[in-house]
Amino acid sequence: MPLNLPDRASNEYLKKLAKERLILLRRESPSVKLADAQLAIAREYGFSSWRLLKAEVDRRREPRFAAFVEACRAGDVASLERLLAADPSLVHERVASGSTGLHLAASHPDAVQLLLAHGADPNARDEGDNATPLHLAAAKGNLVCVRLLLDAGADVHGSGDVHEGDVIGWAAGHGNQAVIALLLERGARHHIFSAMALGDHSLVERLVEDDPGCLSRRRSRFESGHTSLHAAFAPPDGLGFLMGQPNYAMLQHLIDLGADLEARDAHGRTPLGLARLRGDDEAIRLLTAAGSRDTEPSPPDQAAFRTGMRATASSVKHASPMFFVADVRTTVGWYRDIGFTIEDQYEDDGELKFAHLKFGSGDFTLSPGGSPGPRDVRLWFFTDRVTELYELLKTQAIPFEEDLYTPFYGGRQFSIRDPNGLNLIFWQPEWLVPSSTPPTSA
Repeated sequence: MPLNLPDRASNEYLKKLAKERLILLRRESPSVKLADAQLAIAREYGFSSWRLLKAEVDRRREPRFAAFVEACRAGDVASLERLLAADPSLVHERVASGSTGLHLAASHPDAVQLLLAHGADPNARDEGDNATPLHLAAAKGNLVCVRLLLDAGADVHGSGDVHEGDVIGWAAGHGNQAVIALLLERGARHHIFSAMALGDHSLVERLVEDDPGCLSRRRSRFESGHTSLHAAFAPPDGLGFLMGQPNYAMLQHLIDLGADLEARDAHGRTPLGLARLRGDDEAIRLLTAAGSRDTEPSPPDQAAFRTGMRATASSVKHASPMFFVADVRTTVGWYRDIGFTIEDQYEDDGELKFAHLKFGSGDFTLSPGGSPGPRDVRLWFFTDRVTELYELLKTQAIPFEEDLYTPFYGGRQFSIRDPNGLNLIFWQPEWLVPSSTPPTSA
């Protein structure tokens, strides 16, 4: 007769059972594996596999877990108290992106305090950014939440996040001075990129005086492996943190402090090569005046360029605009209510990063940022020959917004700017990228 699952059965409960069973089984046979213990437990509960047992537990807990996630995101303390009283294990559960409830509640002090009181781990890492709740609270500038997390034992440094910014870098990227002061008080230390993000020339100089090698520090592969010179005037290709406007005064300051003019980023570009790719005349002037002598591009063969562009034009099957709006979720809901369908969407820690909507043969994408108006838009071109288009356009005196790279959502893309500042993105979806195409480090 199969055993009945407890009402509060959870993934944590199943893991505990499996570990305890493995210890017992290994007393009789040291070669037993965890999978053997999991299978034995699954069969005791009437399931033919561990996967099916886990799926049943997830199915039973789904409504309660969904309510918990929503309460964390909203900072709904009353609902959290009720849900945790019914199922304390919820505090350790994770959403698909690996975030815990504490990650989701990182900007709601009362919710953070309640979750910590119920045993939430202040040093839990999510799966996307390998970030702790403290990284998120610091980035959002919530001083009270930062203090609560630090008091609960959160690591003030937070080294190891995939952006290699540490907690102080996440805070500095958003200019959160009060949070930064508290982090420094608790033992955090600035690095070259956090100092640059604040635009603090004196701090940059002190860091270099203490350790000249800090000028050689690089941003992560998600920020194109930029050195300080690259980062002073150019954002990373694709989405990344510490993005901002070019700081030419900082660029000159770094040059004066001895930053390597010929250091290459993850794409093999020197600062001057990147400046030329982006059509950044001021960066070109400063770097050239400092002695950088990156090879000048050869004059393009215009006849060959036009022939190549005509040949690749047929590869563009579709073009779609991207609009930047203040509230993506509300906007998506409005369009859905009037009959549009959501073809695709991406969410990160409760924020809807983009949504692709369609109505008949018409479609567009929404993304957060900007203000309402026709200027907050990008134009996407879908092609199956993105590398060929990139090589052709690179021969022209055209400013590139992004070099050719592999974005987090797959495929390959690059983007250019027209004379009005309109961003044109050429994207080859993942299913059209040849398997032999190596991914970039971006």
